[in-house]
Amino acid sequence: MKDIIEVIQIGQSLSKKVKKEAVMDLTRRDFAKSMAVVGSGIMAFGVLSACDTDEPTETTTPGPTLQPLPALKFQFSDTAGNRTIAQFLQGQMTQNMGINITLEPMESAAFQKFVNEESHTWAWFGWGADYPDPENFLDSVFMTGAGNNHTLYSNTQFDTLMTNALKELNNTTRLQLLDQAHRIIIDDMPMVFMFNRERFNLVKPALRPSLKPTGQDGQIMGDRFFRQVSMPNNKLTVNSSGDPPTLDTNAASWASSLSCLYQMYDGLFSFDQTLNLQPMCATELPTTANGGISADGKTYTFKLKSNVTWSDGQPVTAQDFEYSVKRMLAPATAAEYSFLYLAIAGAEAFNAGTGPESAVGVKALNATTLEVKLAQAQPTFVLRMALWPVYPVRRDVIESKGADAFLPPNIIGNGPFMLTEWVPLDHMTFKVNPSYWGTKPTLTEILFRNIPDPQASLAAYQNDELDMSGVPVGTEAATMANAALSPQVFRNSDLVTFGFQFNVKKSPFDNKKVRQAFSCAIDRDTFINNVRGGVGRATTSWVPPGMPGFDANLGSDFKFNVAKAKQLLAEGGYKV
Repeated sequence: MKDIIEVIQIGQSLSKKVKKEAVMDLTRRDFAKSMAVVGSGIMAFGVLSACDTDEPTETTTPGPTLQPLPALKFQFSDTAGNRTIAQFLQGQMTQNMGINITLEPMESAAFQKFVNEESHTWAWFGWGADYPDPENFLDSVFMTGAGNNHTLYSNTQFDTLMTNALKELNNTTRLQLLDQAHRIIIDDMPMVFMFNRERFNLVKPALRPSLKPTGQDGQIMGDRFFRQVSMPNNKLTVNSSGDPPTLDTNAASWASSLSCLYQMYDGLFSFDQTLNLQPMCATELPTTANGGISADGKTYTFKLKSNVTWSDGQPVTAQDFEYSVKRMLAPATAAEYSFLYLAIAGAEAFNAGTGPESAVGVKALNATTLEVKLAQAQPTFVLRMALWPVYPVRRDVIESKGADAFLPPNIIGNGPFMLTEWVPLDHMTFKVNPSYWGTKPTLTEILFRNIPDPQASLAAYQNDELDMSGVPVGTEAATMANAALSPQVFRNSDLVTFGFQFNVKKSPFDNKKVRQAFSCAIDRDTFINNVRGGVGRATTSWVPPGMPGFDANLGSDFKFNVAKAKQLLAEGGYKV
């Protein structure tokens, strides 16, 4: 769901169905819409001219003539983080394979033009989960023609497995199909899988005991753990690193937006710390046994709690959810995450502007019952109904206030906090919602500071102006070695994987053996230690730890092995 953009890797999303992460120290989103992102904005481009004119060495038994690799250029959006990654790749190829790669930093807009035109041959790419299911890591990124398939990869067997998995109602069978599809991706190697991201923050001693994030990143739980923490003065101050582009929950996609929305809204469902789905505004999880899901998997009936209220005291009703879903699907809203809900009957045509809203299969049967009819079964639909695009919104406020409906003092939510002040480029203040219907948070106020520079954020933390802060990328090891700071380090994993993504239509990466060779030529442990400051987990597969289907041994045939890399390159018909 999504392209991922890290603090040191600022880039633009490549498609409507892309995920984005803002630079908030404590959040993800680098969010994870089932979307993809050329997070760092790094690309390598092959040039058809040869880079080596040596003749192949003759042997007693002549083999096939090996061709020299095309000269490779690595072009990227010129940021400090991107330069570090590019230099690492250049060094690895030179040291391990004797392959020269010319680095060509580009201005951001020029680089983005390469991406949009799919002229790239190689890109640094990250993906974060919108919901904790391997489907979310596979369909949008690797299915033929999918919105985030910037590898241009296409495999009929993979597509068939995914198509069957996307409608399989037996969960055991469904996960088996997804596992088979994942194994095909690993062998076909449309990208070199590099590492699973890990969050690295400094946390004040007063906050640490009650800070219990999911362990799997904010893109799923967001910053919901804020409602669980306590502070001596009941006030929490953190760094958001930037203003959110929107607080319209139907249209939001960036981490900076979601970090705010998670304070102000509750949806039908949420995820607990172990990523299990739990009811929020709904009374229970729908199943076939309790009548919440029809036997064919196409009709969902959601029962709402009767005590859910908005921050102004009015009741939250099924009509609010109906309005929200249809507004999210409306073409005028231009919601990037609408693609997650196109299985709803009539949704695809309505979203494309070719069908009426009246045909969309979402209806409030009464104040506490919402019915949703699907055009085809979608086993992960309940998980999708836990996400922010379908949080309830107030029709009367939106229609009366227009664009100002999502700004204080007009914004009305149903979550534990209210946005009471927003000073652009400076700070946002959230105060406890006195009308909150759920478990009251311990905190009475959350202050989001806007400090874009990581060094400045760290200085503010050390000056006791922040209760939590990240550290400049590349300084993690030094931070852990610092006697004063090391006890304050807080690390947790998230459902995010990064790697070097190929354009499989471009030479030489249209050759699977070459792709496999490049995977074996890169030392992931060195990358973690030298580029990531020792933070993260090296990986040779796509589905991350914590996700059903994760297997630490998958892809081990393509881990760092220079001899094998050279052998695979020769099998692909190339010499170095």
